[in-house]
Amino acid sequence: MPQIYKKFVKNKPFFYLTEYIRINKKNKKIQVYLGKSIPNDLSHYYVELSGKEKRLTQKNLSDLFAFEKIFNQEQIGKIEDLRIELKYRMLSLSDAKRERLWNRYAVQFIFESNAIEGSRLSKAEVNSIVKNSYIKKNIERREIREVRNSIAAFNFLRRGRFRLNQHQIINLHKALMKDLPTNTGYKRVEIIVNNKTTTPVGGVRREMSMLLEWWKKNKKSARHPLAAAADWHQRFECIHPFEDGNGRVGRLLLNFLLWESGYPPILFLYQNRKLYFSALDQADEGRKNKWYWYVIRAYKNSIKWLLNESKH
Repeated sequence: MPQIYKKFVKNKPFFYLTEYIRINKKNKKIQVYLGKSIPNDLSHYYVELSGKEKRLTQKNLSDLFAFEKIFNQEQIGKIEDLRIELKYRMLSLSDAKRERLWNRYAVQFIFESNAIEGSRLSKAEVNSIVKNSYIKKNIERREIREVRNSIAAFNFLRRGRFRLNQHQIINLHKALMKDLPTNTGYKRVEIIVNNKTTTPVGGVRREMSMLLEWWKKNKKSARHPLAAAADWHQRFECIHPFEDGNGRVGRLLLNFLLWESGYPPILFLYQNRKLYFSALDQADEGRKNKWYWYVIRAYKNSIKWLLNESKH
């Protein structure tokens, strides 16, 4: 988080907008001169500081991240440029505008995620349910409940009360399934998805424990956070720990992992539903290239969506 620092030269104050970037276990300082007083509007200076952070990051990209076949220098460089641009755009917004932007994102995320799982609600209908405004009489109560549960779960993750462990993952599933005719907790019956078996009932807790341990190691590694989070999502969906709601829980958890790593969230669009599932299917078989490319494209578009929406 950038800070404003005051320096005195011959007893006269000079103000600087300063940020520190962690590279090779050392803090690198970037700063922009503000003047002899603090301007009321810092947006111009955030743009300037954004450019400096982009250049510093690109210069040190190989020290920050381990490059992979798909998550290579070019792709990571593009992702980092977008992430940094959004970081400073968000800082330039007022608290009220920032909250409105996150509310719009929440509606979009819930609409897309629920539609992927078969919801027939329009984005406008999802928005009306989230805002508790007029709700059409022909909307089924189940779909209303699914949206209300989804916004509660989304806010639970975003506002810092969630911790990544089995107990809270089960609680997240319970929140999504509240007052719905679905068993909560880990599955009690075997589940087959697209003619493929998922982790047997008796192995779910062990597989989830292994996945959590895997994440602890990977989040400290030099892998790009998006690459590690993409692998987490694929592995979670392959385990398929619940009887229903695995996709919605999985996409929420994916965003939590990104937030926890200091990265913006991702949107998987309903219109790309078939590609999403086919890419996951290939990744389950060990062929992950299609999945990685799908995630990279979706992530770039998600940040661009947030940048565009931040203008309104």
